[in-house]
Amino acid sequence: MIRHRTRTLLLAGAVILGGTAQAEEKTLNVIMPWEGEGSIHVVGEEKILFSGEFNGIMYAENATGELDTAFAKCPAKQEINATSKQASAEGHCNIVVSAEDTVYAEWKCKGELGACKGSFTLTGGTGRFKGVTGSSDLTIRSVLSQVVIGMGDGSIVRAASGLAVLPELKYTLAAAE
Repeated sequence: MIRHRTRTLLLAGAVILGGTAQAEEKTLNVIMPWEGEGSIHVVGEEKILFSGEFNGIMYAENATGELDTAFAKCPAKQEINATSKQASAEGHCNIVVSAEDTVYAEWKCKGELGACKGSFTLTGGTGRFKGVTGSSDLTIRSVLSQVVIGMGDGSIVRAASGLAVLPELKYTLAAAE
């Protein structure tokens, strides 16, 4: 009789605990070719500010995962020192997986012209991505910063392009209740 009650209690506990899914960390290697546009502003003797956005499709290296082929729209600003050839950039991303499922992110990087290295952090989402967390190192490659040196204040860049690399995007979806 005691064994039967113990087994029943264990089974009931397993059913109750089984109703709560555990959050699982996932890892993707992501590349995102992008195109962008924006405006150039001379904000100091040697300081240039690019303000605009870039858009692209995120591709997971192994072509699987919830974020593979997601569309990303990323407003951004980049400061360029024309003398030292150093640059820093930061922005946000709205990553659309489906009409109901979106991921939000923030990023920042700095480095020499053409190679900006930094961090990419997931800050939340909607639908099945509500409560998502995660991050990765980030590398952005582009000739944009080299092109804008020498452009006049108020110039418009309509055809910037480059590549964003997230070599190890670790993310966790919120546990289902």
